Amino acid sequence: MTGRAGAPRRLPVVLALPAAVAGGLLLDVASPGVAWWPAAFLGCALVCAAIWNQGVRAGLGAGFLAGAAFWMPHISWLTLYLGPVPWLGLCAVMILWFALFGVLAAITTRGLALGRERIPRLGGARGSVALIATQALAVAGLWVARESVQGSWPYGGFAWGRLAHTQADGPLAQSVSWFGFSGLSGAIALACALPVAAWFAGAAGGADRVLRSRRAIAIAAAAGVALLLGLAAVPAAPLERTGTLRVAAVQGNSKSGIFDDRDSGSVLGDHLAATERLLDELERADDRVDLIVWPENSGEFDFTNNPLAELRVARLAERADAPILVGTVLPNDDGSYSNSAVVWGPDGASGGRYDKRFPVPFAEYMPNRDFFHALAPDLVDLVQLEYTPGVRPAAVDVPGDSGPVRAGVAICFDITFDAQAVAMVDAGAEVILAPTNNADFGRTDESAQQLAIARLRAIETGRAVVNISTVGTSATIDPEGSDLAAIAPFTAGAMTADVPLSAGETPAIRFGSGIAGAWIVVGLAGTASAVAIRAVARRRGRDAGEV
Repeated sequence: MTGRAGAPRRLPVVLALPAAVAGGLLLDVASPGVAWWPAAFLGCALVCAAIWNQGVRAGLGAGFLAGAAFWMPHISWLTLYLGPVPWLGLCAVMILWFALFGVLAAITTRGLALGRERIPRLGGARGSVALIATQALAVAGLWVARESVQGSWPYGGFAWGRLAHTQADGPLAQSVSWFGFSGLSGAIALACALPVAAWFAGAAGGADRVLRSRRAIAIAAAAGVALLLGLAAVPAAPLERTGTLRVAAVQGNSKSGIFDDRDSGSVLGDHLAATERLLDELERADDRVDLIVWPENSGEFDFTNNPLAELRVARLAERADAPILVGTVLPNDDGSYSNSAVVWGPDGASGGRYDKRFPVPFAEYMPNRDFFHALAPDLVDLVQLEYTPGVRPAAVDVPGDSGPVRAGVAICFDITFDAQAVAMVDAGAEVILAPTNNADFGRTDESAQQLAIARLRAIETGRAVVNISTVGTSATIDPEGSDLAAIAPFTAGAMTADVPLSAGETPAIRFGSGIAGAWIVVGLAGTASAVAIRAVARRRGRDAGEV
């Protein structure tokens, strides 16, 4: 570690930059498809160590490299059909946020450390303990701030690749029902930052022998481990169970990607055929279901104005004695379109309609079309329809023998947004239906990453989630995050399960946005304090030549 006399210690740049790269790569390893969740802790710690107490340029470089090492492999599935341009564009935005995090975290940790070194009233053992706590809390808050900003801006954001997502199959998953996605991300970042803060505080010069000792570093590491073990010991927040719903979900294994060579009606036909086979099996077993769920786009274009398609689905619903949720693209009166799901029964529309609330920019609509057309006309011309954000309630009624069941709906990337989870619960959802179409991403990690988010969303909301894709990965998940049923990817078939119905709000739904806001305030307050401390130090001339 380097640093002039009295200056906060930091990794030399020749070590910090490789540490940032290693940290970013490990965060990707912790995510599906590898999904080795323990790697997230080492990855986060390495990223923190790379930016700790750095100057602006080194913090910028470390943040940039950490972001590139994570995002470029993590969303490489974008290149499968569309090539490198969309992938590079989205990576550039995500890396920019990571680089900004690196700058702010470097300024914050260095400024707070300078306060302990240069302002007498902040010195001593208590000041050193406070330094470790405030640095770690501030960096964790800035981590959450980065995730929050990337999930909301620009063009609605990309709520993907969050630290909490790495824990979908790990022991910390149940805690997301109490603290939400941002709360879990912040807690993990704090646990990883504590030993890093102690290491650099202990390495600094001065008379504080306690914090220079290995014991202090071990205590900080133990505190981080204790925090993680505490999260692991937390059971899922209990909610009232109001009954069960027997749900079948159909995966047609359709050619439903943008560039798939298919005939009009073939996707609908695949799901009709798979549903007929399902009903054959149910009849042989003298069994029945209460609801059949089809994936996104399964009803193809303008289903509700296609009499033949309506009739074929209605006949299946009559045979099943159960409504069918059908995904379709519907035109609106203003010339725009909606990515929608409709509940269809023997007599037609029977439970309302949901329109996707978070259409994907550059895929389902083209923002600033003229500007981007000048840069990449061939790619921009692929986006021919302009989908608008839905304004209908985020839940629909599913008719049943004992009255309607309220089902939340999240189409494809809707499931990644915290606001959608709140909207579904606020709309009275007792179960969540998550139809999606992953055909454009082939056998890449995209569908597994999305399923991991859906798994955490089930735990967070306390609702079972039926995640059904045209090609996979499809699974029905209970409110504790376990699979009730699944279908192998790229096979035509159906999965059937008795899913529990839930009522009420988990603490994550009720307080999650407040928890996220609190983390952001802590992070920005740490940065503001660091800037103020450095201003005081300048006025006193205590760090001349170093600031």
